[in-house]
Amino acid sequence: MDVIWPALPAFLVGARNTIFYCVAAFPLALLLGLLLALMDESRFIWLSNPARIFIEVVRGTPIVAQIFIVYYGLGAILASLHPSWALWINSWTAGIGTLALNYAAYEAEIYRAGFQSVDKGQEEAAYSLGLSPSQNFFRIQLPQAIPLMIPPFVNDFIYLLKDSAIISVIAGTELTSVLNFFVRKNASNPLPFFFLAIVLYLLMSLPVSYVAKRLERRLRAAF
Repeated sequence: MDVIWPALPAFLVGARNTIFYCVAAFPLALLLGLLLALMDESRFIWLSNPARIFIEVVRGTPIVAQIFIVYYGLGAILASLHPSWALWINSWTAGIGTLALNYAAYEAEIYRAGFQSVDKGQEEAAYSLGLSPSQNFFRIQLPQAIPLMIPPFVNDFIYLLKDSAIISVIAGTELTSVLNFFVRKNASNPLPFFFLAIVLYLLMSLPVSYVAKRLERRLRAAF
């Protein structure tokens, strides 16, 4: 405790920043993932092909390469257009943007699997009753698919908590970057800091899992 206690405020700041990155990035990933899933399921190839290419490229490349492209590449492009625009790209915007784009590809596949799990006969029955495609989607498909999608969404959010450590490579301050700082500073005795980081990651992830399980049970009972 003599080693951990002085470092605790810095670790709490890192944990707070980690939560902020994830809370900001994950809703964006869900929204963009839904858009990608709808585009991918479209019968128009000018919608489905770009969505499928984006999903496969993002899923097939390492996130560290993606964050460098966003941070350095997009920053250079904006600077070439107008010098002040490069200020928009910093560790916060690049970190949140990269996490959102990366996880949108995975959420799109979860949406697609959830929609396809709904029996096609129900879709045909909805159309026979005169429902429009949008009514069928929001009244028939989506309510039945949501309970099935919650567990993988929760898993992805917990993965996002850990993947946010990638932001440390562009000098962003989050839990892993704080851990690295204290490990380098106390190279002779780093284990207490690893233990503290593990405890904080668990304190962030376990409540999310608990709340999600309760929500899933309620949704299953409702639908």
